[in-house]
Amino acid sequence: MISSCASPGQDSFSESDFTESCSDSDIVEAVEDPSCREARDIGLKPQRNGGNSQAEPKVGMVFRSEDEAYEFYNEYAKRKGFSVRKGHIARRSDGSVQSRSYLCSKEGTRQKHSSYVTRKPRALERTNCMARIEYKVDRESRWVVSKVILDHNHHLASASTSHMLKSQRKASHTKVRFNDEVDRVGGDAPETVDGYGGEGRGAENVVFVSRYRSSCLSTKRTRDLESGDAQNLFEFLKAKQLEDPSFFYAIQLDEMDRMTNFFWADSPSVVSYSYFGDAVSLDTSYRVNKSEIPLALFTGVNHHKQICVFGAAVLLDESTESFIWLFNVFMAAMSGQQPRTIFTDHCASIANAVSVVLANTCHRICLWHILQNAEKQLSAVYSSKPNFSKEFKSFLYEAGSKDDFYSGWNSLISKYDLVGNQWLQDLFVIQEKWALVYQGNSFSATLTTLQWSENMFNLFKMNFNRKLPLSRFVELYHKALIQLHEKELSEDYKSRTTKPVLLVDMPMLNEAAESYTRLIYMDFEDQFKSQIACLCQPVAMDGTLCTFRVSLPNERCYWLVEFNQTDATVMCSCNKFETMGILCMHALKVLNNNNVLNLPSQYIMRRWTKFANEGPLDSDGPETFAFRYRQVCHKVITAVAKTVASKDALKVFECGFDKLIMEVENVIHGPPKIIESESQIDRLNAIAERKRKRKPHAINNSAEIKASHGLVQSKGVTKIEILTMISCSSKS
Repeated sequence: MISSCASPGQDSFSESDFTESCSDSDIVEAVEDPSCREARDIGLKPQRNGGNSQAEPKVGMVFRSEDEAYEFYNEYAKRKGFSVRKGHIARRSDGSVQSRSYLCSKEGTRQKHSSYVTRKPRALERTNCMARIEYKVDRESRWVVSKVILDHNHHLASASTSHMLKSQRKASHTKVRFNDEVDRVGGDAPETVDGYGGEGRGAENVVFVSRYRSSCLSTKRTRDLESGDAQNLFEFLKAKQLEDPSFFYAIQLDEMDRMTNFFWADSPSVVSYSYFGDAVSLDTSYRVNKSEIPLALFTGVNHHKQICVFGAAVLLDESTESFIWLFNVFMAAMSGQQPRTIFTDHCASIANAVSVVLANTCHRICLWHILQNAEKQLSAVYSSKPNFSKEFKSFLYEAGSKDDFYSGWNSLISKYDLVGNQWLQDLFVIQEKWALVYQGNSFSATLTTLQWSENMFNLFKMNFNRKLPLSRFVELYHKALIQLHEKELSEDYKSRTTKPVLLVDMPMLNEAAESYTRLIYMDFEDQFKSQIACLCQPVAMDGTLCTFRVSLPNERCYWLVEFNQTDATVMCSCNKFETMGILCMHALKVLNNNNVLNLPSQYIMRRWTKFANEGPLDSDGPETFAFRYRQVCHKVITAVAKTVASKDALKVFECGFDKLIMEVENVIHGPPKIIESESQIDRLNAIAERKRKRKPHAINNSAEIKASHGLVQSKGVTKIEILTMISCSSKS
C-alpha cells in the first residue's frame, strides 16, 4: 500500500492528473533520453562552480539523492526565472520515497473560503502554471526524471531579480551572525545588508531579501571638513571611472585654476534617466559638514513611485555661471535629453540658468522646498501654533479651482496673523510657478504629491547627516544608490510575479492590472472607485465631440470632460492625465457612461508599466555625431547592466558582441578576402611554376579579361597567376 501527502500551503491544488502510482519495475525500465546518458554515467551533480550546471531537465536523467535532484531543478529555475515548490510525494509501504514532483511556485489557484471574507486580500501569486519535474525513485535510491513540463504561463523573473525568488533566498552564516550582533547590541544596520564595498557588491549578490532596520548612520562618525577633501573627491571620481568606464564626472575650475564645482553620475543613473527623466527635481537644500557646502541632487521618480537619483554635484559657488555649467554637464551626461519639467528651489541663479540651458523645459518651484523653507522663514509660527504646519501643507497639496486657491490663501494669512510677512508675499507673487491650480499640462509624475515630499525627507534623514565630511558623504551617497536600486528590483519582482485582487472583474481593471505596476494600479483603482460617486451630465454636443459636466454630490466645484466617440479620446479640465499620467475619476466616469469597457491604449503611459525600465531607449534628438555616439553608448551600457547579474547572460552577450564587431568591421573595411585551401593554392603555384618559362599569351578576349577579374576578386589569386592560367588554357 502506498501513502501520499502534499506539502502544506495556503492555496489548495490538485495533482491527480499528473502523478500516477507506479511499480518498481516501472522505475527501473524508465526510458532514457540518449542525450542524458553521459550525464547519468558521470552522476550529474549540479554545482555553483563546476559540473554540467547549464543542462536542461530531460526524461532519463539520474541523480544519486533527493538533494541533488532538487538542487538541479532549483538551479535551472534560477536561470530561467521562476521559484520551485515541493509538490506531491508518494511513499512505499516501508516509508521509502517512490515518486516526487517539484513544481513551479505558481502552480494551482487560490480557493475562496466558504464563509470567511478577507477584508484586504493579498496579491495573487498563483496562475495555475503546469511547469514541473517528476522523479521516480528505485530501490537503490536513484532519482530518475520521468516527466518534464518546461512551459510557463506567466512572466519569468529577470536575471537581476532572480535572487528574490523564494527558493533562491538563502541567508549565509556571516549575514545571520551580523544581524544577530546588531540585535544584541541594539545598533542600527543599513537596509541593504551587503551595503557598499562589502561582501558581494550589488543587489544580485544579496542572497536573501533584507528588511528595514532603522537608520544607517551614527552621529558618532561626525567630523569637520579636513584639508585636501577636494583632492580626495577628485581621486575618488577618477577611481570610479577606472572601475566603470561609463562613469561620468566633470570638474569646473575657477579663475585661479582651483577645483570649484564637481558633478558625477554613474551608468545606472544615466540609464535610469533614459526611462524616467521626463520629470526631474534639483535639490540644493542639503549642506555638507559644518562649512555648509551645498550639495545638488538630480532626482526623479521611477515606475514604482520611488526615488531614483540621476546625478550629484558639490558646488563651492552658487552663481548663475555655476548653475549654467551644472545644467550643461548634466545634459552632456544624459545625451542632451531635456526633461519635460524640472522642479527646483526658488532661486534667481537657478531660474536664470534654466532659461539659458533648458529652454524647452517647464520650470516649476518644488513644493517640498517650499515646505522646507517655510520651517525656517516662519519658525515662530511653527513653534507657537502647531496646527499651522498641517494646514499649510494641506493647502499646498490640495488642487482645486482658482477661487479655492485664493480663498484658502487668504484664510491662512488672516487666521495666523501673517499679513505683511515678506516671505509669504514673495511666494504669492510667483504663485504660477508652484500652485497646483496653475500646473496646466506640465508633466510632474508624482513630484507634486505629499508622498514625494515624505520620500525625500526620509532619503536624507535615513542616509545622511548635515555635519558629514565630504569624503564620508560621497561614500554613503553611493551606498544609498545601491539601496535605491535594490528597492526598485524588489518592486519589479513583486509587480511582475503577482497580480492584485481586482475590485471587480471587468476588462478595464484587468488591463490596468496587467500593464501597471502594483502601486500605480492601486492609484488607478482608487480613481475608478471614486468615479462611482460622481455625477455626470452632458452639456454640449459638436458632431462626435461631447462635453460632460462631472461633479461630486454636495460640492460646488465641477469639471468639464470632452469625449470623442470615434476614437474614445477623453480630456478633463483637471489635467490629471497630462500632469501625472493616469486617468482621473472624471474621465473614467465619462468612459463608463459611454460604455467604454476597455482601457484605451493611448492612456497607458509606458513609464508607469511593469517593464518600463526594460524597453528600448528614446532616440529622439538632434542627429549629430556626438548625439548618436552617446545614444549607442547608452544602449551598450544598458545591455551590460542587465547581463552582468548572470554569468550565462554575460557569456551570450560577449559572444554576440564579438560577432557584432566582426560585422561592423566588414561594413567599414569590406569583407575579408576568401582564402582557398592550401592544396588549391599549392596546385595553382605549381601550374604557375611550370608555365613560367613559356611565352606569355596576349589577352585579347574580353570574356577572358572579365573571367580573370572575377577570379582575382573571389579567390585572392595574383594577376600574374591568372595571366599564366589563361595562357596555358588557350594554348591547349
